[in-house]
Amino acid sequence: MKTLKRVLHPEGHPVWLWGFGETWQDWTAAGVHDDLAELAPLLLHSELRTGIEECALIASPELTTASTLQPGRPGKALCLGKNFAAHAKEFGFEPPSELIWFAKLPEVLCGPSEPVQIPSWLDSRVDHEAELVALVGAPLHNATPDECRAGIAAYTLGNDFTARNLQGKDRKQSWPWLRCKNLYTFGPLGPAWIPSSSLPDWDELTIRCEVNGELRQESSLAQFLWKPEEALSEISRWCPLLPGDILFLGTPEGVGPVQDGDLVKVSLNDFAELSNPIVRIEKDS
Repeated sequence: MKTLKRVLHPEGHPVWLWGFGETWQDWTAAGVHDDLAELAPLLLHSELRTGIEECALIASPELTTASTLQPGRPGKALCLGKNFAAHAKEFGFEPPSELIWFAKLPEVLCGPSEPVQIPSWLDSRVDHEAELVALVGAPLHNATPDECRAGIAAYTLGNDFTARNLQGKDRKQSWPWLRCKNLYTFGPLGPAWIPSSSLPDWDELTIRCEVNGELRQESSLAQFLWKPEEALSEISRWCPLLPGDILFLGTPEGVGPVQDGDLVKVSLNDFAELSNPIVRIEKDS
């Protein structure tokens, strides 16, 4: 299965690599820029990918082993709330009858292996939330589910870290969830984009989350209350979605607290793994 990942060149600039195993092509050398709005349509349309592959160079050995970076900055980063019935029930709520969605600001996202930073002043439990993330590859506005399904370019993994006590406080005051979801680094993303056409059906996919090797979350993605195309269709009624936008698709049951020194791993079958250490920042940088 070929994927698209972003790595750090030894000279200090990002490079896009396309491939699998030890066989990778340097798409940056083929003229592809560091822009998810440009890359998403390439992942969506196989004929465009073929054109880039014909121009790309085989990646040098130092690139294939380079550090993996956050796979691009999205235009909009949106998230679904309570998209698994069991997750809603673990907090004492009935599964929602309408789609719940909110924003994750692009500035707070981070990449694979980057530390998730809990600031010293934050007096709140912080929870992991393992999720699959969809990449929009075509303009979607008032789009049907079929149009949205055809417009999903790729998927990757995400972790929607949440300041849980703060979220509860905001909920009691009828405030939005914006601040509890948007502390710096509270949105790891990666490690690479998997074209949507490469993934099997939802009932064959399982998302997992481990903390220090202990299994915390595990669920078939067949348990989505709203499938990605259904969620995107509803959101597109309210705001236009553009190539390069992303949607976190919701987390299953089993969310729980993390603390300084923990290592959190999110995985999708054997296709991808996203790992991030947790660090308590005693002095804000």
